[in-house]
Amino acid sequence: MLKNKENFIRPAEHGSQVVLDPGFLLCHALYLPDGETVVKSNMTLRQAIEAIAFAHIKRKMPHLADKCNAAKIEFKDGKFVVCFADSVDNLSF
Repeated sequence: MLKNKENFIRPAEHGSQVVLDPGFLLCHALYLPDGETVVKSNMTLRQAIEAIAFAHIKRKMPHLADKCNAAKIEFKDGKFVVCFADSVDNLSF
């Protein structure tokens, strides 16, 4: 388990789970690089949380990125919990 303040990544057999503190999410500007420039994002809140969680995985545990083909998000105990899996069938965390 990798910790970053109140955030962490928990690897699993078919995916991973990312727990994000809402305060951490509020610090993120919703801007995405397109390769050469930074463009403002028009994502929903769900898409933004999923994108931030995926970026967290790619930065901290890049070997898990190929297991992030499906996702579900819950708000539990004051934190956002994003579960990623290699397929929808394996989204049972």
